[in-house]
Amino acid sequence: MKQQTQQPVFKEEKITSPIDESTNCYRVYTEPETEDYFLCLSTGFMTTSYYKKDSNQLKNVMNQNPKLVQQLQWEDKKTNLVWFPVFLNMGDLGMIYPEGNEHQWFWKYAKVVDIPEEKRNDYPVPGKSGEFYETKLDVENATTYIHTDFLGACFDMGIIKDEDGDVINHLFNRG
Repeated sequence: MKQQTQQPVFKEEKITSPIDESTNCYRVYTEPETEDYFLCLSTGFMTTSYYKKDSNQLKNVMNQNPKLVQQLQWEDKKTNLVWFPVFLNMGDLGMIYPEGNEHQWFWKYAKVVDIPEEKRNDYPVPGKSGEFYETKLDVENATTYIHTDFLGACFDMGIIKDEDGDVINHLFNRG
């Protein structure tokens, strides 16, 4: 008889942000327990239970991250978790990402836009001969927000409706 594996169920709880002590911070976890995810909506910083200072998981992800993200990382001295600015890719809704340098940085929100048919040949799908993308992330016309206005970018993206909105359903349970 084959043993069935229980699929993890995502759950969430609001917590106090260790970064700015706001209450717009979420811990998303699973039952059965796997990995915890943390997102502070006030700052736009995130971490997971695997991103402990000096862990291999943190070293791997930081080596893949842009220089700005590496420079802006923040360590929670109580938990040894390292937080960094999120790249929030929400598919058809677009993407929120940090840009700038460690002394002057900001959030960008790029929408997904249609590629005009006459330009689609400029956007081939890698490995698929004769196929072309129909949409693209419009980074050239991205909206800019000061680094303390991550929530503003989230509002404009449409993933939250008010400061107490249920953002996690949009972020983790899209369907």
